[in-house]
Amino acid sequence: MCRYRKNPEKERSLSFFTERESAVSPVIGVMLMLVVTIIVAAVVSSFAGGLADTADQAPTTSFEISMRAGDDVGGGAMSSRPGPAPAVVVLTVNTGDTLNSGDLQIITTYTVPETYNGVATANAGKVIKHTLDGALGSTSTWSSSASPFVPQVNGYPKTSLAPGNGMVGQGTPFFGSCQFKPGEQYWFKNRDAFLGFDVDDRTAYGFQEGSVVHVTIVHVPTGQTVFDKDVVALW
Repeated sequence: MCRYRKNPEKERSLSFFTERESAVSPVIGVMLMLVVTIIVAAVVSSFAGGLADTADQAPTTSFEISMRAGDDVGGGAMSSRPGPAPAVVVLTVNTGDTLNSGDLQIITTYTVPETYNGVATANAGKVIKHTLDGALGSTSTWSSSASPFVPQVNGYPKTSLAPGNGMVGQGTPFFGSCQFKPGEQYWFKNRDAFLGFDVDDRTAYGFQEGSVVHVTIVHVPTGQTVFDKDVVALW
């Protein structure tokens, strides 16, 4: 009888190649996963970079706002005084980009105090939220007959905002058409239209020295807030 005899050398050789092949397969798998991960990361990075390049850049403009609670002087909103009268809200453009006022919304929020000179106010505790929309220009303005206790969106009356004087006159720019330039002041001489209530009716609204109005300015094209602060009224 003829018996088959194993060849140890051949078996060792076959075992070696089998181990090599089984070891190579996981390495190839890991390399493929790394390649796929790198490709996906590159695609995502490229897409995100494209979005950043196409997105509108927020303006760098810095504003300052002050307001007065004093009585009208020299004709109030229609005054041609050479300086800010007490009945004025002053917007100062400190630094940054020149902005078209037609691209801005100015939102004011005011809470009526409980008392005025120790007497209870008629609208104690109520909140008045009002928006000046530069896109409306002077075509839709605040009316004293409108309820101040619902959010209002209005333009601003035809009182000019010529930089440096705020005087009323022919050919001067209005809110919605003028350019807000760095280093200039712009005077809103109609406080009622700016705030959305009759500031002189103090027993109803209690607007006085020390009153706090929260003012937010939004740059509509980018949706960015460029001013968001409490403003304390001086007399």
